[in-house]
Amino acid sequence: MKLRCIGYNRGHNENFALSRPPRLIEYVMLVLRSRTFFVFGEEKIIAEKGAVMIFDKTTPHNFGAYGEPFLHDWVTFDLTPEERNEALSRGIRFDTVLYPDNVHTLSELIRTLQYEKYSAHKSSVDITALYLKVLLLRLSDGIEKTEAPKKRYTDKLEALRTDIYSDPIRKRTVDGLAASINVSPSYFQHIYKEHFGISPIADLVKSRMEYAEYLLGYTDYSVKQISDRLGYPCDVQFISQFSRYAGQTPGKYRKGLK
Repeated sequence: MKLRCIGYNRGHNENFALSRPPRLIEYVMLVLRSRTFFVFGEEKIIAEKGAVMIFDKTTPHNFGAYGEPFLHDWVTFDLTPEERNEALSRGIRFDTVLYPDNVHTLSELIRTLQYEKYSAHKSSVDITALYLKVLLLRLSDGIEKTEAPKKRYTDKLEALRTDIYSDPIRKRTVDGLAASINVSPSYFQHIYKEHFGISPIADLVKSRMEYAEYLLGYTDYSVKQISDRLGYPCDVQFISQFSRYAGQTPGKYRKGLK
């Protein structure tokens, strides 16, 4: 376990945005002190103040301020394969917005780490390695304490997803879905993806695409009629999204079923 670089209570203005290739030699941990957007592929996630993100080594960094000045603590570090597996076994997930209940403690540990990192102590390398391990253990503890409350949403989430797939043509928004179970949109996105392994936006698209597959296979509706039925403003947009989902156009998909 090796600490590389660190920053405590660093800030940028409300226009801050960063986009860069992955840092293949290190993991990057952010402790957020302000609302922040993250982009993973075509998915945009809004994280609230108090969230934690750890970028995996192979993940591009695409994030920035969301409606307010950007404030955060950050740590870059390396783990052996064994240390990475231990972190995963303790509930730490990479490329996922985490909401531990002890974020203040994490920030204080980062401040201490920064002091040790730039001190002239002979044992500073060993001490920072130990503090880094404590930081990850504290993060694990904070995540564990937030798991139990999430379980109370299990039934509501599963009923909601059943409703989505039962009526895929109904127009829905993340804000509306979150309101239906009385949580914030950002927290809803977090618990939904954690429970189902897919973001709510991606799942809404998936429900429509599965219904499109049914219509292509079992009805005589034209591609334009299916597009209209699913609520797309034009069939070109539907064809583009279906092609990304299925790897082929609706027309080719239908021909392949015959």
